Amino acid sequence: MRRMVLGEALAVAVPAAAVGCAMGAVVAPWAVRALNGTGLTPVELRAGPLGGPLLFAAGSGLVIAVLGALAAARRAARVRPTASLREADLDAKAMTAGRWISGLVLLTAGGTMVALAPNAGAEAATPLALFGPLALTLAATAWGPLYLPGLVRLLTAPLTWSGSVSGRLAGEAAGTAKRRTAALVGPVLAIVAIVGTFTSVMATTGAAAAADERARTLGQVVVEPADGSGKLSERALAALRGDPRVRAVSAPAPVELAVAGRDTAWREQAAAADLPALARTHRLTAVQGAVQELAPRTVAVSREFADWYGYRVGSRITYGFFGGQPVSARVLAVLDGGAAVPHLLLPEAERARAAAPERATVLLADPSGGAGAAAGRLAAALREQGGQSVAVTPTAEWYEGRATEQDRLNDLVLVVLTGPAAAYALIAVANTLVMSYSRRGREIAGMRMLGAGAWQVRRMALWEALGTTTVGAGLAAGVIALGLAAYRAGLRVSYGAIPLSVPWGALLGLVCACLLVAVCVSLTAVQRLLRRSTVAAVTARE
Repeated sequence: MRRMVLGEALAVAVPAAAVGCAMGAVVAPWAVRALNGTGLTPVELRAGPLGGPLLFAAGSGLVIAVLGALAAARRAARVRPTASLREADLDAKAMTAGRWISGLVLLTAGGTMVALAPNAGAEAATPLALFGPLALTLAATAWGPLYLPGLVRLLTAPLTWSGSVSGRLAGEAAGTAKRRTAALVGPVLAIVAIVGTFTSVMATTGAAAAADERARTLGQVVVEPADGSGKLSERALAALRGDPRVRAVSAPAPVELAVAGRDTAWREQAAAADLPALARTHRLTAVQGAVQELAPRTVAVSREFADWYGYRVGSRITYGFFGGQPVSARVLAVLDGGAAVPHLLLPEAERARAAAPERATVLLADPSGGAGAAAGRLAAALREQGGQSVAVTPTAEWYEGRATEQDRLNDLVLVVLTGPAAAYALIAVANTLVMSYSRRGREIAGMRMLGAGAWQVRRMALWEALGTTTVGAGLAAGVIALGLAAYRAGLRVSYGAIPLSVPWGALLGLVCACLLVAVCVSLTAVQRLLRRSTVAAVTARE
């Protein structure tokens, strides 16, 4: 019996792995070109050797298939010959020891991670808020036979009270076939919870950083290059600083460094900046030290950076430009500036080794008439002086446009990262329904013999699909809300304003797609079963 089940699994898994590898080899170059076209990648990606990834994917699939077949074969081999001649649609033992143990372990792990997230800080809260809800989702799926049938029956209770035969049949079917109900709810719960948690955490992170930076920005206008270069020239910055309408100009020049710790080294995003000017255009607080001009071989660090790596005023930090020599500098100040302050600020003297700034934040001396009028006057003055073509935008408008562009990029990331997973989940929903109805021929034939009409059976399938999908989406919404609440509490350590950002459109679209697949597959499978001879279906063994 075990060899038969294992052989069947391999007979399906091996050709499937081969076809998947062939499709992957064909699609991979196209997918890389499509990803380059989105503009999300900082450099152009090229398709590398596919042998290793395809071998890993095929091997993983075969291992999972064998493990699942062995578990099923072990249960099938325990059935006594005489018991195999009897058939029952009821679940004699819906909860196995494996489900109890795995559900308890996952529930404990997920609950612990979610509980730790609020006090973990922004950096540590991210993985906790991602993997905690994931573990809770798996626990909810493992313990599904324990409570999901009751929830589906509760959801269909109004139909039962109204005297609907199809509603009563749907509720009773969900309550008696507990494993089947759990199997139908599981894919919807898993994909909606995982996609929702991932995208909501990502969107909330970006929204919190943008809102915090906007709240800390005191400058009334933002100046950007309008010539397509993406970099402000030194001549344009000098013209801004020399304009009598301008009180302060901050334009940190970004640079990527290698920072050396005691036992390791890591990449770090830094900036060369005029610290006093930055403090005028943004709200900064010196947690340690004072806001002053950075001398050579001195740096300022953010509060988060100091907390992570144990730096304080007077500490020595070793960093280096890529391709250059290591530099040992003294920490002059620890700053609380949220998203407006890079983790590492270098002296203005290092600007020559950094990239040109992408924009400048300007604090006006007399912003009379509003930010829009002041921006127009400053833009006209800069045009008269000649030099680089620049765009001068009021701060509020600039951040609004930036948020729109960020939303577009988030949508692209959502499609790239979660699109294939969502498509696979929809296939899993359809596959589960097909396997479920392949075992329900006698059940539906019995309903017909007892007087249930064809449309009543179809409505029963419709109510089952609606009930299982709604319960799965509802539980997923609860998991997402729990994870986001913990994550927002963790972000409060670093950011002041923390707006909640959830991709409602994408999640509702995913739920509707699950519902559409469930309804279409259920009705199609029921229609196929209704075509069979009723007596033959009842007497046949499936």
